[in-house]
Amino acid sequence: EIYERSMAGIEKLRAGDGPVFLECMTYRWREHVGPAEDYDAGYRNREDLLPWQENDQMDLLGAKVDPKDRAEMNAEIENRIQDAVAFAEASDFPELEELHNHVFA
Repeated sequence: EIYERSMAGIEKLRAGDGPVFLECMTYRWREHVGPAEDYDAGYRNREDLLPWQENDQMDLLGAKVDPKDRAEMNAEIENRIQDAVAFAEASDFPELEELHNHVFA
């Protein structure tokens, strides 16, 4: 559905009949910034998460992939993540002058 609506929006834009707004309802599983959970903060509860977990499209799609292929894909993803983290940790902090580079508003 997202693909179909996106393509329709692209056609509309190319025809000069825009702008287009595409709203995708999602739910944040973890805290706003970081890998931890924030359900003890009092502004949301874990029960709200359960339907999103039960309908997790990555899990549903992953269940359709051969387990051996899925294991290989997951290993490749984990390797890429580890490489990215290692690169970030080995990199110097950016200069203060770069603070507003590549920021769009």
